[in-house]
Amino acid sequence: MTDASDFLMGGGSASAFQKDDPIGTSITGQIVTTEVRQQTDIQSGQPLTWDNGDPKMQLVVTINTDQRIDDEDDGNRALYVKGSKSIGSKSLHDAVRAAVQNANAKGLEPGGTLTVTFIGTEPSKTRGFNDRKLWEATYKAPDRAAETGGFLGTTEQTAPATTATPAPATTTPAPAPVAEATPAAASQETPAVKAKQLKALGITDDVIAAQLGVDASIVPALLA
Repeated sequence: MTDASDFLMGGGSASAFQKDDPIGTSITGQIVTTEVRQQTDIQSGQPLTWDNGDPKMQLVVTINTDQRIDDEDDGNRALYVKGSKSIGSKSLHDAVRAAVQNANAKGLEPGGTLTVTFIGTEPSKTRGFNDRKLWEATYKAPDRAAETGGFLGTTEQTAPATTATPAPATTTPAPAPVAEATPAAASQETPAVKAKQLKALGITDDVIAAQLGVDASIVPALLA
């Protein structure tokens, strides 16, 4: 149930609290790991069970703190949160559970910040046992937006760029050439045609004859 490197090197995180810590001792850190393990007997190291044979479990929460005892100390400390059957007793289990509920979280998560404070003791209900320690705790869930650089881990979606398809090229037909009057065409305008054109404009025979350079007596024949 332990990390392979810790097992090999004989390491593991030191306990966050010691037996002789004074009331008011507090520890804060960012959660590194959470792991459910079976409790063991302090003297023999044997796994503990309830009277019916079920294993007694505990939640081991490793937090990274600013505490250092030497150059090799990574600051990790372990909190051993044992199960509790007495709601509101301010056991460590009850304190951590209340902290999670107050944070509107579903549970402890790596990256979240946990603070636990030893606030006092009360007489044990079992004769011969030491006084029970009482605890308070606060919890802040991990900031997902800070981790991802976006709101709740989302990033702004950008529509893919589209390349406009050029419209097919159209060929505009060249205008038909305008035929220019040629000397041959001009020569087709005979005196009779010109006479009729002038007459249509209301010009008298005398003037028509002068325009055509002919005798006035032949104008009627041209107009016939």
